[in-house]
Amino acid sequence: MPGIGLLTRLRTLAATPVPQPCDQAACARCRHRDNERGTLERRIPGLVVFSSGYGASAAESRLCRLHDRLTAPGDSCAEFSPRD
Repeated sequence: MPGIGLLTRLRTLAATPVPQPCDQAACARCRHRDNERGTLERRIPGLVVFSSGYGASAAESRLCRLHDRLTAPGDSCAEFSPRD
């Protein structure tokens, strides 16, 4: 069943720890954050099919290319690098 793989991936993403907030600037302004929603849709095939699941699981989160995990806009870490 195609949806099982997707659910397993979403659970794995949800269980993956994100960088802990610290005194650095927020992920929303970091060059490592991929702000394109399409990136998530390409990395997790079928995500768009579950639109309510997308909203509940990803919402404003985006991919951190440095840590290869989802981060919320307000998350931060010591590797913050401001966008140009």
